[in-house]
Amino acid sequence: MIKKRILPIHVGGTIACAQSKSGFKPTYPFADLISKIDLSITADHEIAPALTPFGNCGMDSACMQIAHIQKIAKLICTNYDKYDAFIITHGTDSLAYTASMLTFMLHKIQKPVIVTGAQKTLEDENSDVIGNLRTALLATTTTNGGIWVAFNGKIIKGIRATKMDIGVNNIDAFTSNNRDEITISDFQRHDYAINKGQLETFTTDASTAVDIFCLTHTTTPSRLRDYLAATDLKALIVLIYGMSGHRLELMEILSHWAAENKAVVIAKSHSPYGSTDLSKYESGINALKMGIISSLDMTLECVYAKTCHLIAGDAWEQDFQQLFYTNFCGELDETKVAQFQKKANYWLSSN
Repeated sequence: MIKKRILPIHVGGTIACAQSKSGFKPTYPFADLISKIDLSITADHEIAPALTPFGNCGMDSACMQIAHIQKIAKLICTNYDKYDAFIITHGTDSLAYTASMLTFMLHKIQKPVIVTGAQKTLEDENSDVIGNLRTALLATTTTNGGIWVAFNGKIIKGIRATKMDIGVNNIDAFTSNNRDEITISDFQRHDYAINKGQLETFTTDASTAVDIFCLTHTTTPSRLRDYLAATDLKALIVLIYGMSGHRLELMEILSHWAAENKAVVIAKSHSPYGSTDLSKYESGINALKMGIISSLDMTLECVYAKTCHLIAGDAWEQDFQQLFYTNFCGELDETKVAQFQKKANYWLSSN
């Protein structure tokens, strides 16, 4: 039997952490973690020494920046022809952002890239380190190309993954906002390859002129103006409560800022589930008429990653919305996009 050639990329996070005098910090190299896995699983793999782009034990994922994700993507590109699959061990705080960003950078990738981490350290009681690493290794034995998150015995599309629980008392940290998680046993038995047989297009370009701003009860016009005046952003994702946009005076400030700076404003609900659709309620329709963009059924992590990806390109200023509502890698429900655009066009063409 030909063994699968696996390249681990050890980024760090809780999966690599141990208690220290200054709190939990990355302590374990990948070799220490993989040595804990049952030989009946690792024997089916040819596991290369882990690449450690951010130190032998990695870094806290709360410190991740786009440049770090670009480095991970470049390592996969550089080593792509040498390996059958890739495992990324990553801290959970920003894991879903990395998975979404890699999905756009490694567009239509035909090999499995499995991103995993842990809620508890190796030293904790009922640690999930070994279970998640085992799930990731089992996932690499398949031909299910794409970016995937492996956590708590299930597999989630990287572009649909979102973190739901930060507490160590719940090891089921991630969910799919599309509610389509796959058990590892099903993932091994069936063909779930994303964009199977399609042409891969890899690029690590991503704009840093994107940010996320939370609109609350106490957000004042002056505070919002001051924030916008101090930025050189090309896109701002605003967190709203649901589908109603926000207060009129704030929407007007955002609309004027976008028009004056050739920028875009995208609305995303706090809720991880459902669709942020501004075409339903009057206040949302008013925001829509001001040029505020609905994020529909994409996760926040995906909206951020997709916007960074699009803004880095040359064509975004001509028609950002057309690109934003294009389904590149399963991040959008195309039927819902068509329904939204029909309603939006109606409101935009009416007085």
